[in-house]
Amino acid sequence: MSVEPEEDTRSLTQDAPDRVPDQPWSALAVVGLAQMLVMLDSTVVNVALPSIGDDIDAGAKALQWTISGYVLTYGSLLLFGGRLADVRGRRAMFLLGVAIFSLASFVAGLAGNGAVLVMSRVTQGVGTAVLSAAALSIIIATYRSERQMKIALTAWSGLGVIGAGIGVIAGGVIVEYVSWRWVFLINLPIGAALTLAAIRVVAPMARQSGAPALSLRLPTAALVTIALSCVSYSFIGMQEGFDDLTSWIFLAAGIVLLAVVIRFERRAEDPLLPLFLMKIKTYGLACAGMVMAATLLLGSIYLGSNYFQRAAELSPLETGFALLPLCLGSLVSAFGIPHLAGRIGMPKIYLSGVVVQLVCSVVLAALAWSADESVPVAVVIVVLGVFGLGLPSMFVPLYTFGAAEIPAEHSGTGSGLLNTFNEAGAGMGLAIVAPLAAYIGSSEHDDGTARTVAESHGIGVAWTALAVCSLVAAVIASAIVRATRVQSRGA
Repeated sequence: MSVEPEEDTRSLTQDAPDRVPDQPWSALAVVGLAQMLVMLDSTVVNVALPSIGDDIDAGAKALQWTISGYVLTYGSLLLFGGRLADVRGRRAMFLLGVAIFSLASFVAGLAGNGAVLVMSRVTQGVGTAVLSAAALSIIIATYRSERQMKIALTAWSGLGVIGAGIGVIAGGVIVEYVSWRWVFLINLPIGAALTLAAIRVVAPMARQSGAPALSLRLPTAALVTIALSCVSYSFIGMQEGFDDLTSWIFLAAGIVLLAVVIRFERRAEDPLLPLFLMKIKTYGLACAGMVMAATLLLGSIYLGSNYFQRAAELSPLETGFALLPLCLGSLVSAFGIPHLAGRIGMPKIYLSGVVVQLVCSVVLAALAWSADESVPVAVVIVVLGVFGLGLPSMFVPLYTFGAAEIPAEHSGTGSGLLNTFNEAGAGMGLAIVAPLAAYIGSSEHDDGTARTVAESHGIGVAWTALAVCSLVAAVIASAIVRATRVQSRGA
């Protein structure tokens, strides 16, 4: 099955997929848990950073790059990771990604200085990119019926959101009662279990007969990786402020490189970038929506954690439990979406999730702005719980809209591109909220405002920025509702 760039391709879920036999759920269990581990690791380290700095005497830059190095390599290599899955085999690349991730985690857990820690985190990001792209590719290639694909993508994206929330809580518990080193070391036995399970239940997935023979296209892959690295690096630099000229130079260089690659890829018979998918309206909108959804996810966790620790002066463990309702809200929503989708449809679920995010962002901004010496912690916890309800109802439909359009032979690169937009949103989210909150907070404190109140006001400005992102997401959601309505009439 292949899709030519010129075709006006309808959603895969409309091509009579219910004639496809159902597949066992064991493969979903393995790759879904792997994705949960990946997202958990994206947030769990944040809570451990102060303890890491005290224990191994790592400087501020080393601690920053403990987070940034992971994000940089993960976001930059997703497309190439997807290509590896398409060319070398999905299960083989999934196993390779798990192995790299697990071994790098082991080294990070034993690190005695900042340099070793940062290098191991960079390597972790490499493994994560290969693992994550292959995992989503396995889901897309395995579950081809409409019913199974909806369930599988609901579980996939729901577990990812839940993993990000659990990471904050788990980080607090592990650091408080065990050691920061087990934030990393715990990944080794989990990785071993995932490897054994994948060998047992995930099919090797050889290329379909008649599918085009794809190559790795290493020169193009290198250019794409460099371009995405420049963009990711610029977002990382902007987290310290928007006045960093180097960040803007890297952003411009990345955009120019991507433009050059896209120009040549549009003429290629064997493109690394599945640009033909962007011509399908729902896939393009899903990619745009993914940027906003990831911005809201990572931005909300960052602001929630900073609000509780810096404005409310809670401990890391208390902060973890204060963020528990956000995680529980996501869990409830993720389990309820399949039932609700049968009644109102995925497009309306997505639109509802965006509205929830918009309302909660406005409320949280107002609470932060109105804070005086008494910080309304309990109210913020409740509103964040409601905010959590909206997270899976954004990610689940977006993955469904996007993944449904990807041909099986391009499942790796197609899913890699979708995930790349996800990672771009995560980087952009932190690049927006971190400098805003820090600048306003420090400025007000310098002008004589109490530190906790100044921090709260800075976070209020950042929540206002997330409310604007929610408004943009609402426009995208409305366009998706209209597009799917037109598709349904055409079908």
